Formats: sequence, C-alpha cells, structure tokens
Amino acid sequence: MRVRIGKEWDAETTNSRDILAITMDMMVTRIRIVYPPNRRLSNWPINLCWIFRRTGSNLQWLSAVLLLASLASTTWAQSLDPALKVVEQAVHDGRIPGATVLIMQHGKVVVQRSFGVCNIDSQREFAADTICWIASLTKPVTVTAAMKLVESGKLQLDAPVANYIPELGQLRTGDGTKQPVTIRQLMSHSSGIPASVPLRDSYFFTQQWYDHSLDQVVQQIATRPLDFKPGTQVHYSNAAPYVLGRIVEVVAERPFGQFVQQEILQPLEMLDTGFSVPPAKIPRTAVVYRRELERLKVYCRYDPQWNVQMTMPDGGLFSTPSDIAKFANAFLESSAGVLSEESVTAMLTKQNEMYGLGWILDKEDQFSHWGSSGTLVWADRRTGVVGVFFSQLQDFALLAELREQFRSAVDAAFASRL
Repeated sequence: MRVRIGKEWDAETTNSRDILAITMDMMVTRIRIVYPPNRRLSNWPINLCWIFRRTGSNLQWLSAVLLLASLASTTWAQSLDPALKVVEQAVHDGRIPGATVLIMQHGKVVVQRSFGVCNIDSQREFAADTICWIASLTKPVTVTAAMKLVESGKLQLDAPVANYIPELGQLRTGDGTKQPVTIRQLMSHSSGIPASVPLRDSYFFTQQWYDHSLDQVVQQIATRPLDFKPGTQVHYSNAAPYVLGRIVEVVAERPFGQFVQQEILQPLEMLDTGFSVPPAKIPRTAVVYRRELERLKVYCRYDPQWNVQMTMPDGGLFSTPSDIAKFANAFLESSAGVLSEESVTAMLTKQNEMYGLGWILDKEDQFSHWGSSGTLVWADRRTGVVGVFFSQLQDFALLAELREQFRSAVDAAFASRL
C-alpha cells in the first residue's frame, strides 16, 4: 500500500486538486481511496509519508485504510470547530434565538449544523430544512435573472433603462437635469435611484403591500429625483432592483416571479425557494424577529392567507441554506450553473470599490451577499468553498459582527490547507 499527498487530475471537472491518495495493490484488485481534498501533510495527526509493505490479510489492509480515513475526518471536522463555536456561543448567550449554517466545498457539503430555535413561542428548533426569509440575498438572484436576458440578446448592459420602460427617460437629478440610467448601473448600486422603495412601509409583510405590482412601484420611482448623477457615486439601493425586475417582466413577457422560478430555481433544483411559501411548508418556516429596545418582537410570521402578487426583487425570497448554497456554487462550477462563463465573469468583475453585478466583492477571490434578516452567503473561488449563515433576527450591528466572525473562521480553516 502506498500513501501520498500530491496533485490529482479530476476527469469530471478537468481541474487539479490536492489529495491524500491511498493505493492498495492486492492479488486481483487495486483499491484507490482519495480523502479528503485540500490537505497539507503538516496538518495530519500522524506522519503518513512512507511506503507500506503488504503483510497480513487484505482485511487488515482495508482496516488500516479506514482508520486513516477516520483520523482525517476527525481532524478536518475539528478545524471548523472555531467557526461553529461562534454560532453556538451566540445562541447560548441569548444574543440570537437560533441559526443554521452550511459549509460546502466543490459542491459537496462538509458541515451542516443548526443551533437554538426558529420559533420562540413554540420552541421549534432550527433545522437544516428550516425555511428562512433571506432578504437581500434575493438581489444577486434578480441580477442573474436579468443576465439570462443579456445572454439571449434581449437586454444590453449599457443600454438606458428608458429603452425598456419609457417613463424612466424622465429621471432627473435634483437640479432638474435629465440623466440616463443604464442596466449595469442598476446592478452595481451606482444608478442614483434612491435607497428606499416607494409605497412600502418599514414593516412590509402585509397584504396591502403584497397587492402592489412592480409596475406601480416603478412608476413612482420615475417621479422621484435621483440622488446623484448615475455612475459618479455608489449608494446601496433597495429601489433599483424593482426597476430591474420590472424590465425582466417587460422583456421576457412573463411575471418576474415566474421567470425566476422557471429560469433559475427549477434548473438548480432549489425546491424550497420562492417568493411565497406553500401551505405544506409553512410549519417549517422560521419566524423573523426584530430587536427593539433590547426586546425581541415578531417582524414576520408567515401568514398562509397572504396572496403574494408583489415579488420584491430586492428581498422577497424565502429559502434554505442548501438551496442558496446551490445558487452560489453555480458561480464556482460552470457545469452546475444557469449562466454562461462569460456572464459569470461579468457578475464577478468589480464595477466599483464594492460591487460587481449583483454580488458584493469585498474580499479577494470571494463574492458574497448578506440580508437584513441575519443571513449571509459567500463563496471563495480559490478554495471552492461556499459558506451559508442563516439566523432570523434583524439586529444590524450584532449580526454584522457574528457573520464576519463565522466567515473569517471558516476562511481560516480552509486557507490552512492551501
């Protein structure tokens, strides 16, 4: 039996990867076990750099291999303990009611853990399949929908939005000067369209809001002055995705929610993701809380009576960690994606100091997005890692701290294996 650490060529992905390879030559068979990816020899608990000479039975050799695999698995899991401890401690200390996390590498789940509760009243525990409101994690999905139309030649990134919605040709800055806004600027928070969404109150999970259409919201946006000349500044906007979502509807001749479902969610088999939650799945949907005066109040308890017409391109999706991990992983593995490599490259190319198209590009080789409901997804193009953190608490400062601690600990665990 030979044990080595080196490079392997993966025939399926046509990529090379670091491996531990254990090769056993027996009477009539050769058993080859590769486990796990991205390991350094120095990180192994025992020195494996030797040549085994076969003595004894095949069963003994197989037992030895399984023992080595077990040692590797234990060490690998332990390296992620600091990341998991961040979440576990936050729940234990009462800082958040609960959370669920997932870590994936090369499309395979490495760790998935849940902590605490997703419903304080019923004490229902957070679980891997708990459905959460993902808030602004919706934004890269909206941009992906528009990029599907760019690929088909029906949209142009640098075309004025007025080409698709004529009323937007009247957009002006505060001094009254007409200013054309482009599709690209909508996708990169540089359009000048104000941050707030017209017709929407701060608490917007109501039937009154859900009865509005994207067209109604966009018609209101068309009457508001721009905050700045498009392309000259970068300000995060929740209103700009409504323009983009409405353009998708106009060009695709389909409701925005239907287009997202058919062109993105179904191809990626994101079966628990949508702008509404089916009645049968409501029992496993988390309650969203908001911290007010040091007390937790219910912000959103999904109501089965809601008739969801407004699909909120800025933040209307409900999803699970495994579903959103599939979406992020589609930008790492072209074979798993819904966009061409050219479109993926465009979305992951910096347009300004913070954003690509739809994604936040705040760390080298990584793309990410977070949501106000306490959610985060990020992916690392260097390590092939996707990380997901879902809580359901609106507390901006606290969740920003916890998300960054969790993300940094995960990144450190994988960086040590490069």
